[in-house]
Amino acid sequence: MTLLEKIPTVVTVAVLVGIFLALKRHSHSARLQLWMVAWFLIFTHFVAQLLEPATGDVSSYLLAIDLGSLQAAAVAFVVSVSAVAEDKRKRTLMLLITGLPSVAYAILASYDVHPRWPYVLCLITCFVGGILLLFWLRRFSLYAVSLALLGSATALWAIRAAMRGSFDEGLTALLGLGFALPGVFLCRNYWRASPGILTAAGGFFCWGAVFPVGMLLDHIAPHANVPAELWNTPKLFVAFGMILAVVEDKSESIETMQRKERGLNHQLERFSTITSQLLSGATVDLLCNEIASAITDVSNFRLAVIQLDSGGYGLRVAGASGLSPAALAQLEQKARRWTADDIKDFCSRGRQIGQNSFLLSEAEAAKYDPLKSSLCYDRNPYWNTGDELLIPLCSARGGYLGCIALDDPRNVEAVNAPELARIELLAADLAVALELKSLQNQLIRSEKLAALGQLVAGVAHELNNPLTAVMGYGDLLGDDVPTGPARDKLDKLVNESRRMKKIVENLLRFSRQSTMDRQTVDLAPVIKDVLALRDYYAHTRGLEILSDVRSNLPRVAVDEDQFKQILLNLLNNSIDAVENIEGPKRITVRAFARGNRAIIEVEDTGPGFKDLNRALDPFYTTKPVGKGTGLGLSICYGIIKEHDGEIRLANLQPRGSLVTVELPLGVSKAMSNAAKAAEMG
Repeated sequence: MTLLEKIPTVVTVAVLVGIFLALKRHSHSARLQLWMVAWFLIFTHFVAQLLEPATGDVSSYLLAIDLGSLQAAAVAFVVSVSAVAEDKRKRTLMLLITGLPSVAYAILASYDVHPRWPYVLCLITCFVGGILLLFWLRRFSLYAVSLALLGSATALWAIRAAMRGSFDEGLTALLGLGFALPGVFLCRNYWRASPGILTAAGGFFCWGAVFPVGMLLDHIAPHANVPAELWNTPKLFVAFGMILAVVEDKSESIETMQRKERGLNHQLERFSTITSQLLSGATVDLLCNEIASAITDVSNFRLAVIQLDSGGYGLRVAGASGLSPAALAQLEQKARRWTADDIKDFCSRGRQIGQNSFLLSEAEAAKYDPLKSSLCYDRNPYWNTGDELLIPLCSARGGYLGCIALDDPRNVEAVNAPELARIELLAADLAVALELKSLQNQLIRSEKLAALGQLVAGVAHELNNPLTAVMGYGDLLGDDVPTGPARDKLDKLVNESRRMKKIVENLLRFSRQSTMDRQTVDLAPVIKDVLALRDYYAHTRGLEILSDVRSNLPRVAVDEDQFKQILLNLLNNSIDAVENIEGPKRITVRAFARGNRAIIEVEDTGPGFKDLNRALDPFYTTKPVGKGTGLGLSICYGIIKEHDGEIRLANLQPRGSLVTVELPLGVSKAMSNAAKAAEMG
């Protein structure tokens, strides 16, 4: 073949290298990079052939470049379409195990090395290493066993020939398999009935067949003159097939992106409709089922459950989608045993996926006895069988209002931060709506108590003067009435009038803002003083009072006397609640800081509140007649509100109650004015 006849092929391959180099700029996949390297090696192979003389002996150096680059290209093609193409460590290992011995064999043959053992060693290393690598990656399967049998048979044939001093069989085996296997791997790993894959796979099969067919023709018809262009045709088919495959991948990628965009737009439309309803004041409970359905319809998850805190009675299932009626009933029973503290614990132990999404494995989630899914997943780094995903519904103050539980993903690789971000935004809107509902209830209660306060203030003022007269005349009559039945009756009358006077004073305190003397105080000794007042009484009646007051508790600007009244009232209520019960009689007082608020909790093991919605109403009490007036918690509520604080009541499971008082941290007005005066001075 003359020099001019070789030039068109070299130019064609050079153009192909340029095309793959240009394609690589738009894609950073390892497969395309290996293709570019392989075609550059093919170009090197043709350049070496271009430099070879048309007649006479070819130098060993040029022949080594020719065969070595061709063999290296074959290895690059094999690795590029194998299962390890995108794994750098495995890809490098495969290139070393199969590439070094096969290229070394080609170079040995080019320099006509006579000892047989280097050839045999190269063949054994290449084939045995390749077969072991195949079983390591694919385990034992029909596909792996078939390839192993083909490789073993080819290796035995080549090694047997090398042992007899014939080394052409080894080159044929290495080059034939090297260019045929990419066709097998393409069909196995990247199969689709597209022109690109079909052309490239068919071209590789023909390219691999060129070498055994050429050897067979040399034996059968040594003088047959086959045009060189015919042997090079499979290379062009492979190149054009690869270019088509890249274009098809790009088109498929664009179509996938468009499909995702349409899905994302649909998801945003559904979620924005729900958000507008939430923020327009719609009833949250009525929307929870719609929210769960929207999540399962337009997101990656087949199952979604919304659970809300039921004020001390565990969690309740407010909305669900993807559950059978039996599974839903089972979940509703389980949810009653879970609390907001369990959500907090789940989030602290879970692996954070998104901004506000937490994942626990099956073993870690077993503590909560969750509802088990019927779907099974192969082991992967994204989602495995039994995993639990939770998005907490958090208030602005850091409390947990409930959660959204997600399960059964359609695509495990899509369990990631971008996919969860939109659901997290919906969860945040739901949390805002829940908090607004809570604030609205508090506002209604405040307005109701304010109206009631105005009413009782007028009544109290009207009763105050007659009661003063009754008490005064009662005391005067007491001096005139001698000891006896009449005197006893008069004393009872005076005592009851004094009791009525105290009730009137409580009513007045409830109905109006009294003058407060706020000072920054250390809550720890104040709490200790209040507990000491009831310590003897509790000890003599077998009650256990525990205190957990943090040592680093910040100072709080409060009226110390009024704060003592609040704490003593709450403590007395808990003592009354646990005094006559069966079982542990325990009261726990906690104090700690959260953000810019001081938190005081009084927890007991009593029967709990009978009606949480009425517990703060004036004159509502469950105590026996004469035991309480029903004003204690109402007065506490008024004092706490004057201090810009909050009070929350909750029942605990299986029994007990929890009263939480929140007070803002700050400095007293006197200290603030003094500081300002100092600055001005």
